[in-house]
Amino acid sequence: MLLKEQAGYQEQENCQGREADSCKEADSYREADSCKEADSCREADSCKEADSGWEADSYEEVVRFLLSLPLFTRKNDPANTTRLLELLGHPEESFHVIHVAGTNGKGSTCAFLARIFQEEGRRTGLFTSPHLVRINERMQLNGEQIPDEEFRNVFARTARAVRRLKGEGGQDPTLFESLFAMGMCWFQERQADLVICETGMGGRLDATNTIVKADAEVITSIGLDHTKYLGDTVELIASEKAGIIRPEVPCVYSAKDPASARVIREQCERKGAEAIGLMPEQAKILERRAGSILARLTLPAAQTLDLTIPFAAEYQVENACLAAICALRLGARRESVQTAIARTKWPGRMEEIHKDVFLDGAHNPDGIREIAREIRRVAAHRQVHLLTAIVADKDHKEMVRELCRGVTYGSIIVTTTGWRRKLDAALLAEEFRAAGQQSVTVEPDAGTAYRRAVREQAGSVLFCVGSLYLIGDIHYAEL
Repeated sequence: MLLKEQAGYQEQENCQGREADSCKEADSYREADSCKEADSCREADSCKEADSGWEADSYEEVVRFLLSLPLFTRKNDPANTTRLLELLGHPEESFHVIHVAGTNGKGSTCAFLARIFQEEGRRTGLFTSPHLVRINERMQLNGEQIPDEEFRNVFARTARAVRRLKGEGGQDPTLFESLFAMGMCWFQERQADLVICETGMGGRLDATNTIVKADAEVITSIGLDHTKYLGDTVELIASEKAGIIRPEVPCVYSAKDPASARVIREQCERKGAEAIGLMPEQAKILERRAGSILARLTLPAAQTLDLTIPFAAEYQVENACLAAICALRLGARRESVQTAIARTKWPGRMEEIHKDVFLDGAHNPDGIREIAREIRRVAAHRQVHLLTAIVADKDHKEMVRELCRGVTYGSIIVTTTGWRRKLDAALLAEEFRAAGQQSVTVEPDAGTAYRRAVREQAGSVLFCVGSLYLIGDIHYAEL
C-alpha cells in the first residue's frame, strides 16, 4: 500500500508532508498553544500516545508514529544521538562515510556522489532528506529505496534502543534523529561499504555529526536560511556548516562566496584538514543541450574533465563539480565520474516532469535566485507561467522579488503547501501583484492548482517552484 505521508520539520532545509487517507489527521503534534514551544508534545490528548508509539508494529503504524514526532527540539543535542548510537552498537562505524552539508545543493551533490561510487562498484548507501512522497526515499542502497519490511525492522531495532535511552533519563529523538539512527542500522545490516550522508539543518550540532570518522566532507553553497537557528550572517551560518570538518579529513567546498569560503578555509587550517575550494572559474559551461549541460571542470596541474550534467539548471554545474572533485580526491576513476554524473537522477531539481513543465524545490532566496535566472533565460524567447507556494518561515517577500525580477508571467497560480507551516496564499498573491504581475490567481489546493496550471500553460513553459512541499504534492498528484 502506498502511504501518503505527513512529515514534520526534519531539521532539514525543507520537509514534505502528504495527507493520505490512511494518515490523515495522524499527526499527534498539533501545535496547540500548550505544545507549540514544548520540546516534545505531551500535553494535548492527541499527544499522550507518543510514548507508546515506539511499540508500533506494522509499516503503516511505524510511519504514522514517526511523522507524529516533534518537529524539532531545542534541548536535544548530539549527545543524545551519540548515546542512542551507542545503544545500537555504533552501526555508523561499519562503513565509510562522505559527509555533506550546505544551504543549497547538498541533496543533488549527494546524489551525484552516490552514483559515482556505485559506478565504481562500491556498495553505496545514500541518506538524505526530505522525502517527496514516501519516507523510504531517505534511505537508499545502490539506488534502491529501503523496502517497507526492512524499514519496519530497523524501526523496531531503534525503538528498543530508544526505550533503553529513555529509561536512562534520555530524551525522545526527533523525527530526523530517529530516521538517522534507523538509516545507520539499515546500512550496517545491508553491509554498505560507503554511505553518502546529508546533514539536516546546520552541521555542528546536527545529528549526523555524531559520525566520528569520515573519508571526506563536502560543503555546498551557503546562503541565508534558518537564520533563527544558525545565525543571521553568511559567516555565522558557514561556521555552523564548517562544524562537520574533522581533523586531517579533506574538505571540498564551494568557494563562490568569499565570506563563507574564508570561514571554511580557516576551520580547515585549525583542524589540519586539506581545504579544496571550487572557484567559479573552474567550472565552465561549454554547451547547453535539451535538458542537459556540457561543462568543463578545471583541475590542478591544468587538467580538465568534461562533464555532461543531466539537468537544465545552471546551478547543478557547481554541485556536479563538487562531487567530481571529492570523488577524484578519494581515488575514483575519471571515466566513472563522467559516466555516473551523466546518469544521475534527482527529482524536484529543475525536473522536466512533462514537456515544458519544470519542477524545482528551491525554497530560500539564494535558491530562488538561481532558478529565477533559468526562468529569465527561457522567458527571453517563450511565454512562461508560474505555479508557486512558499512556507511561512521563509523570506517570501525576497523570494517574490527574485521571481518577478525581469519577468512578466502569462499567469501565476498561488497555492498553499507545507502542512504545519502554510503561508496564506492570498497574502502571497498580493505580494506578486505588488511586484507588478497582472494575472495572479489563488487556488488553495495544490493538486487542483497543478492540474489547472498544466492546462493553462499549453504551448508555453510552466515553472513550479517555491517549496519542496509543493514538489512532493505534484509528484503525488502524478501517481
